[in-house]
Amino acid sequence: MPYNVIQRPRKGVLDFSETLYWLEASRPVPDASVGRQDMTILIDYGILIPFVMSLFFWTRGIWKESKGDLSLGVGLLIFSALSYLGFPSLAPVSGLPWIFLLLFAVSCVVVSLIRRRKHQPTRLLLIATGICLVLSVGCYVGEKKWDYTSSNSILVIAPYHYAGTWVFDDPRVGLQAEPFVSGIPELIDKLVADAAISNAHDGFRLIFSAQPFPGYQTKVVWRRREAGGNWYYSEKYDQEGWLCPALFKYFRRAPKDIYVKVEAK
Repeated sequence: MPYNVIQRPRKGVLDFSETLYWLEASRPVPDASVGRQDMTILIDYGILIPFVMSLFFWTRGIWKESKGDLSLGVGLLIFSALSYLGFPSLAPVSGLPWIFLLLFAVSCVVVSLIRRRKHQPTRLLLIATGICLVLSVGCYVGEKKWDYTSSNSILVIAPYHYAGTWVFDDPRVGLQAEPFVSGIPELIDKLVADAAISNAHDGFRLIFSAQPFPGYQTKVVWRRREAGGNWYYSEKYDQEGWLCPALFKYFRRAPKDIYVKVEAK
């Protein structure tokens, strides 16, 4: 993590932790007014390249009846799907495996229609179309269940004020004094003020989920990716903020919406 504090000092003890915090926090953070750089775009959409290549070789293999191209297309699709499942947070859109399996089936149908004048579609081509359609439906259903399991949870952290900003600890996921930056501290200030929490600087509960839950205070909506993190916007408070990659300690991929509530301990 680019923003991390080694430890939280005990009260009344003078050490170098606060100095280390400010050295870490002085690193540049994303600015909402700055557009994404070319490298960020490449990272965001680079995972699409093997998917597109797999479709290209599959379609060429069908057209030329080349077993080599067909094998390469299937191999690239398997590699792409495994990469997608292993690193879901890197995918710019969800559902890539089932979408490209559906495109595989469509390419079979299109090639069959184009070549229909010369000869009837082969039995093998019809079987391949059916297999792609069945696998596409299976991947779609599986991913919906996967996303539901990941997002259908209510999570709790306990932020507190340290070294001029809001931070939180969560030993379960290996985070200690993890700071909020780039608009999120201001959003937390507004949430705490609305909830009228006294002594919030000493700590409070922040409840959040990708699904609505009773009594949530605000919903933040996904805006864009940047620098490995994600920008979210609260319409209620007209406030935008950046959540660092620690978000993926709690979600497999950045949720479209996050529902938030704060309350006293």
